[in-house]
This record gives sequence, C-alpha cells and structure tokens, in this order.
Amino acid sequence: MTVKMRVFAVGTLGEDSMKSFNRIAVATLMVGVSITGLVAPAFAQEADEGTGGLEEIVVTANKRSENLQETPIAISAVSSEQLELRGLSEIKDLSAIAPNVSILGGTTNSTAAVVSIRGIPTPADETQGFDSPIGLYQDGVYLARSSAASFEVADIERVEVLRGPQGTLFGRNTTGGAINFITKKPDDEASLRLKLGIGNYGQRLGRFVLNSGDIGGARMSLGYLRRQRDGVVDNLLEPKDSRDPGSTKVDSARWAIEIDVTDNISVYNVLDWTQIKGQPHVQQLAEVGLGVFRPNITYQGNTFAQVNPANVGGYLAQSTILEPGCSRTVTRARLSEICNESDGLSTDRIWGNMFRIEAETDAVTLRTTTAYRSWKNRIDGSDLDGLGSLRGALFNIGPTNTLNGFPAAILSGNPLTGSGLGLPAGTAAFLSSQAIPQITQSLFTATNDREQEQWSQEIELVSNNDGPFQWVVGGFFFRETGNERNVQNFGFVLDTNQVVYTATNFGGLAPLIQANNPARFRVIPQSSTLAYKADGTSKAVYAQASYRPGGEEGAFGVTLGLRYSWDEKEVLRTQNGAVPYTSGADKAFNYGKKKFSAPTGHLTIDYRAGDDINLYARAARGYRSGGFNLRQATHNGNAAAPPFGNRTIPLTAFDEELIDSFELGAKTQFADRVRLNVAVFHNIYNDQLATIPVPIVGGGGFGTITVNAGKTTYTGIELEGQFNLTDNFSIDGNLGYLKVDIKNFPGADITNTTRNIAGLLNGAGSYAPKWTGSIAANVTVPLSGDAKLTGRLGYNYTSGYQMFANPLTAPFSKTTEGDARGLVDGQIRIEGIKFGGAGNGFGVTFWGKNLTNKDYVTRSVDFGQLGFAGVIYGDPRTYGMSLDFEF
Repeated sequence: MTVKMRVFAVGTLGEDSMKSFNRIAVATLMVGVSITGLVAPAFAQEADEGTGGLEEIVVTANKRSENLQETPIAISAVSSEQLELRGLSEIKDLSAIAPNVSILGGTTNSTAAVVSIRGIPTPADETQGFDSPIGLYQDGVYLARSSAASFEVADIERVEVLRGPQGTLFGRNTTGGAINFITKKPDDEASLRLKLGIGNYGQRLGRFVLNSGDIGGARMSLGYLRRQRDGVVDNLLEPKDSRDPGSTKVDSARWAIEIDVTDNISVYNVLDWTQIKGQPHVQQLAEVGLGVFRPNITYQGNTFAQVNPANVGGYLAQSTILEPGCSRTVTRARLSEICNESDGLSTDRIWGNMFRIEAETDAVTLRTTTAYRSWKNRIDGSDLDGLGSLRGALFNIGPTNTLNGFPAAILSGNPLTGSGLGLPAGTAAFLSSQAIPQITQSLFTATNDREQEQWSQEIELVSNNDGPFQWVVGGFFFRETGNERNVQNFGFVLDTNQVVYTATNFGGLAPLIQANNPARFRVIPQSSTLAYKADGTSKAVYAQASYRPGGEEGAFGVTLGLRYSWDEKEVLRTQNGAVPYTSGADKAFNYGKKKFSAPTGHLTIDYRAGDDINLYARAARGYRSGGFNLRQATHNGNAAAPPFGNRTIPLTAFDEELIDSFELGAKTQFADRVRLNVAVFHNIYNDQLATIPVPIVGGGGFGTITVNAGKTTYTGIELEGQFNLTDNFSIDGNLGYLKVDIKNFPGADITNTTRNIAGLLNGAGSYAPKWTGSIAANVTVPLSGDAKLTGRLGYNYTSGYQMFANPLTAPFSKTTEGDARGLVDGQIRIEGIKFGGAGNGFGVTFWGKNLTNKDYVTRSVDFGQLGFAGVIYGDPRTYGMSLDFEF
C-alpha cells in the first residue's frame, strides 16, 4: 500500500536550566499531552479532504510494510514533507524529533554528531576503535560512522526512529536504538522538481531532482544540490564571512535506477557523492585553571586523585595578544566575535553505492543488498581557544633561562643572610639584563587526516503470507577499514614557583625567589600525534517469527527474534605522542586483535484490545562490540602483558557490552482524530564501557584505560501523539522523561586499583537529558483553486545535561554542561500556485528556527590537566524562504 505522508515541523521552547522548567511548566505540558495526545513527532499523514481523520502510517521496522499502530515497538516516523518543511537533511538536524532523542553536532568537523537515544549516546571520541551503540541506516544499510552519512540530496520517503535495543533485525551494535533513513525510489511518471532558497547569514540553496518516468520497465532519478552559508560568529582575523565559524558549503549528487527485470524480480541501484567544506562552530574559552588545588577525594574508604588543571589564568594575565582588537576574554557567555588565528577548512568527501535485488513470490520475498561507502576527512587546522596569537614566557631548562630577568640584587645577594643567591656581580648583572625567553603558542590547535571504508552484504528472506504465521530470516556481513593521523599542538602552562623555585631547589631562599619571579607562569610547547590503522569485520545470522492464533486480525500475538553476532577488531597504532614509534619498549608498535560475540534478541507479546488499541510487552537484549581505546597511553606499567611479536606492545582491548530492556507500551486512537502512544521502559546496562584515569608509570600525569566495569539503569516514559481538532487544525507533540542511575563506575585510586565511584557522579549520565518535549500547532487554509496555505508554530524543550561527569578527570564539569533550552520554530507554506496551467504549480515556504534567538551551549570539551575548557553554542536565529516548482 502506498501512502502519501504529510508532516509538519516540531519547534522548541525551553528555559536556561531544568530548574526554570518549573513545576507549572511540567504540569502544563503533561496535562496538555494527556488531554490532547501531544505525542507524535509530527508524523501526521494527509487525510481525505473534509474528514479530519487520521491516516494509516506505514513503517518497515520489521522488514515488511506495517501499520505503525499495530507494530509492537517504540518507533516514530517522520515523513518527507516534514523533513522538507523544516529543512532537516542531516543526522545532526534531527534532534528531538522523538521523545528521549537528542542529537548534537561535532566539535571539529561538519558532519559528525553525538546521537543519544534513551540516555545512551554515540561516542564523543570519533576514533575508530569504538563502535556506536546507536545504529544508523540508509535504506537498511548500516553506517558505521555518523560522519560517513549523507542524505541531503536524496528524496527522503521517511525517517524511522527505533528506540531501545534492536537485537534482531537491526542488530549491529544497537544497544540504544536505531535511525533508518528510507529514500524514495524513482517515480513512475517523468517529472522535474526545482528548489531555490535564501536566508540570513548568506544562506543560498539550489536543488533539482529529475525523474525519467517508466521507460520499458526502468525508472531513473538524478539529483544535485548546492547549499552554502556564512559563519554565525565573526572571526576578527578572517576577512571573509564565508570562512567564519559555522560556515559551510555542500555539493551533493545522487543517481538512482530501478529496473523491473521480470514481473517479480527487480534491481535497484543508488550512487551518491557529497563534498562538505566548512568551518566548524567556534569553540570559545569558557573557564581556565586559577591554581586552586584539587585535593584527593576519599569515598567509601578509598582515596582517589583528582586532575589538577594548569594555571592558565595566571599565564593569560602576564601574556599578550599580538593582533589588534583581540583580547584574553574567558567567558561562558556567548561571544559574537572571536580570534581564530588558525582557520583551516574541514573537508569531508563521502560517496557510496548500494545495489539491491528483490525477487518476490506469493510466499516469500528474497532480498540481497550489497553496499559500499567511503569517507575522507581533512581538517587543515582548528583553533580551540579563540584568543588569537598568544605570546608569553617560554620555559627552558638551564640557568641562562630560568634566572633571566631577576633583579640583580637578588641574584648577587648574600645567601647566608637570605638576601640572594650569591652569584658574582658580573654574572648577576648579565642575567638580570637578559630577556625572558618568549614564545607565540596557542593553547590548543589540531589537524586531522582520516578516512574510512566499509563494505556490507545482507541477505533476507521475508514471508509474504497473510496468515497467522509470519517470519524473517537473514544473514549479514560487514567489513570496515580506516586510518587516522591526528596532530595536536598545545602549550602546557608551568607554575615555576611550584616546580622550579621551590625549597627543594633553593632551600630557604625559595620564598625570596618566588616573590621576585619576573615570569611565574611559563609555557612548554607540546606536540602529540595519534596515528593508527583499524580493521573490523562483523558477521551475523538472525531470524524473527510472529504468530497470531486468531489469524492476521487476531487479538493476541507473540513475536520472537534471535540473532547471533561475531565481531573481530584489529588495530595497529604507530604513534601516540610527540614522535613516531621506532624501537624500545615504549616506542614499539602497538598492536591489538580480538574477537567478540554474543546472542541477542527479543520476546514481544501484544494484545489488540480493540480496533484502535494495541498493548504490548517487550523484553530485549542488545549488544555492542568491544574494541580498543586508541588514545590509551601505552607504557610498561599499563601493558596488558609482556611485549610480544616483533617490536610490538599489545593494546588492551575492552569487551562487548550487553543491555537488557523491559518495555510496556500502548498505541491508541480515538474517534479517528486522536492518536496517543505511550511507552514505559527499564534498561539495565551491564559490562558498560568506562574510560578511567590511571597514573602512568614513570611520571607524566594521567593516562586512561577503558574497562568493562560499569553498570547503569535507565528508566523512563515516552508519549507521542496527534490531535486533529478540526479538518484544518491539529496539534502534535511528544514528551520524554529519563532517569539514569549509575550503579557502578570505576575510578583508579592512588594505588592504581579500580574502585566504584558511582556516588561521585550523582547519578547523571553523559549526553543524557532528563526531559525532552515538543508541542506544535498546525493549520491548513484552502485558497483559490488547488492552492492552500499551511502554517506551523512549535517549540521543543531539552533539559540540561552533563558532558563530562567524572569529577576525577573533569575539573570544569559544571562549565561544560549542556544548557537546557527551548527553541521556537515556525513555518508558513503556500503551495499549488499555478500560472498558465503549467506543471503542478509553485510553492513558497517562509521558515524560521530559534526565533527567540536563544543562546545555549550544545557541545563542550574539558581539557582537564591542560587547564581550560571550551564550549560550543548552537545556531542563533536563522530564517529564510524557498521557492519550488514541479512539472
């Protein structure tokens, strides 16, 4: 059955913090949801004229077309009309389209995203040693890296968001959930669709999609898109707005062909290519270390060391900024101007091909899908402090450097009386006259070259009968290769009064020397490079069967799904420091290889209590493959075993994670005008990955290791729905609540022994907002002829969330919290405007996002021991218009 879906945008409105989302606001939203069914991410489909009724929503989460209301799983569907109206075209655009779903942009490149579903986020670290617990799919093809996804030029049929572990049909690492982009196949009728758009910040858009129509059983479509935007923050050191932070330029092309080989065999091939060049959003300096000592923490009888940040504040106070107009501003408040002296572009090149064959009989459908994707990313230079060229004192070992600039009287004074160091007068005069060594050194800059390729093959056999028994069986193969070379340059600030001019080195003269220190804070330039190659394979077999004793329309049903997955990871790290590995125990190549496997699946029972009421209970297990922490420091004291092989030290692998999920749900419709879906869940995450600090043998501060010692429970409720008040007015929305309870999280005490520090985290998970919610009003006004006006105004709320919750390693955890926010969006569209009877008419859309110009922190980085933290703000108010035409 083909269903034309009609969808509106979901806006957002929020407060500065969860506290300001007070009891009245919560009560109002919850009452509104329960009364009006404000609970679906705007997936309303177009009803028959004049009925105001709710149309069937078709989804393919079970590998076959099904009514969403009869599918016993927490799933939301967003149609092409909604995506087009709201300008949602990438993974990072889709935040809050469903309850307990949050999506945040990257920190250093334009395509990355952190996706969180039910409190479980994708890794913020984009190294290829970690797999994502959220499965991303395009037409059912698994995408291992969010950065390798490209959808903007595609004709999107809908987006399906599956919440909770998908351990059977979408079983690749889906402990948190899955997002599947389903694209439109070429049309049977020839057509050409054009779209042009403009907006503030120099936004420009051009797009066309050409459909050939049916030509002897073959149909083709060709699409091309060009989109660009200037930056949203002014870089005073960059004269071009098109090179300011937040700027982007996208070129994308897509070619699809479908051929009916016979009446029951079809071939479908899609080739796409995308290039994205831009400046990531600015990371501004939000807080710096001020020399306040962070003592050891004693918890449950164990003593844990805390990372002490370098005194960057002291260094900034005595340093200078070379460029006129730039300053040493440190603030969490949003800045409209910054100074990035390193403004190299981030360039992503993505391309892929999918080839699918389907053979259908009355009994079964055989589907085989072969896919390839490639992603290359180059970051020419990202400045992560925004201060401009910072010049200050350089630390160099040796008396001709450490004593330069001291008063001659202090250097030549009598040490017996405590008045000086007793140097000869000539030497003292010479050292006093010498300038303190200076250096121009950014706090942090980075470059990156990385690439990833993946191949996948999946075979599915799906039953076609309408009887009481339906089933799916399949096999899956996946291989991924990649490499990365990440160069980081930073300045480590040294407090010489605490390290050099101490009682250990100068005895009782230390206080005198410290009081006359001409440059207390000096910087040590550092360079660190991470270089590795990674290879991974995954294989799985799966089967799912549903049985309804009363037949297809029977009230009671049971579904059992089983999957077994085998994964293997292999990595070779050739550098993790200042110089490439060559020889010696700590300079040997780091090599790791390990296999992982686990059975997963689900048992679901559903009961159709009436024509419009479907109740279900579901127990499921999800699995996420183990891997390697490629940023883990490798020293003799941290090696898992003695060196093996030729010039290699083993990298310590972490094992797979398992999550058990228990869910109750109800899907209801009333009077053909109200749709209300509710889900309550409790997830138990076992063997959870935890990255913890460990003292490095031989000094050098802290390293990290990743271990399977965590346990967390996630409990929540989700509502989504729609209420058609009249034929021309409707309300829709969603509400999600999440409680994260960390049962076990490891921390290394001062004896380098792993102990539970769950109580120190205050039960808060990273990238896991407690509340998400949206509500929107939609109106349709018929105009003359076939023309009509559609309007939508809504808001979307996301409560605050932590990004660096471990107090042992995150001295700036409060500053780096994500802000609660509510973003008001609005759209007005007029379509069906015809001139001279040509084509299907013109359409014009006026849109605005974040209409209240809300300032909110969306990403951040706590640099810990380096002594500073940076925050990234979401987009300010943006608006524009587009004109489209189809003939």
